[in-house]
Amino acid sequence: MTTEQFVEKYHVTKRTVQRDMASLRDLLAESNLDYQFVHQSRSNVYALLATNQLQAEQVLSLLKVLMGTRAFSQAELLTLRRALLGLLAPAERTAVKKLSSVGLAQYKPVGQGSQELLPSIKQFSIWIMQKTTLSFDYVHSSDGQAHTEVGVPISLYFADFYFYIVMFNENRPHAIYRLDRFQTIKPVTNKRIRLRYDQKINEAAFNNQTYLLHGGNELTFTFRYWAFPQTALDRLPQSRVIKTMPDHSVIIEAQSFEQGILLWLVGQGPRVKVLTPQSLVTSVQKVLKATLEKYND
Repeated sequence: MTTEQFVEKYHVTKRTVQRDMASLRDLLAESNLDYQFVHQSRSNVYALLATNQLQAEQVLSLLKVLMGTRAFSQAELLTLRRALLGLLAPAERTAVKKLSSVGLAQYKPVGQGSQELLPSIKQFSIWIMQKTTLSFDYVHSSDGQAHTEVGVPISLYFADFYFYIVMFNENRPHAIYRLDRFQTIKPVTNKRIRLRYDQKINEAAFNNQTYLLHGGNELTFTFRYWAFPQTALDRLPQSRVIKTMPDHSVIIEAQSFEQGILLWLVGQGPRVKVLTPQSLVTSVQKVLKATLEKYND
């Protein structure tokens, strides 16, 4: 605003405006507010300019990661983008907005891409904090049908395109549900499931095992790998190279859930050979034989 605008709006003299602006300048200089006081003497304009609350490269990185997940609808991605850009000063905001527009133009979310996730994330966060017992209808991938279940949400995490909810109930302490497959959800008032302390989830350890599907039992296995070792190690956080072979292949020991690791191993084709346990070796053989039979028909 100009001095004249202040005079007209607040019915004060120019000298009063100058004294007040000087006080405001000193106050802002002593504060930690994310604004810069500016006085343009030639035009006699006083202004507050926003400064960066995050660095431009930080906001750009976060936006690129969000687009890479493909988890949010385009509308929600734009909402998140506006919020992150709002943390930048105007000059940096313009540059980051332009740089992030390239990927946004061809952004394609997974699934139907129309379901809003942010309200569900907010509501489940409240239920997790309050340890609320829920009755819900959930569509399972096995049969595509909605089933009514009861449980207490204890954790929320993201992995491979989707957000997941970890539920505790009396039969399954760590049941995994995909957030976008919940239908009707109601808090239960007449029955409360008590969350046992010894069944609480260790999120730090559990998040290292959420990279694959969670069906089947958790198991430790070894396999021989003929591709770049770091590719497998990155995909399987709970893994390590235990031996290097003469042909430069490696033997890797890892931990995972049986269903997820089975699909990953089969997808590696001739680059991998499961060594232990025998139950996993047998499962891989069955899947590969069934796949070959499809081509023999």
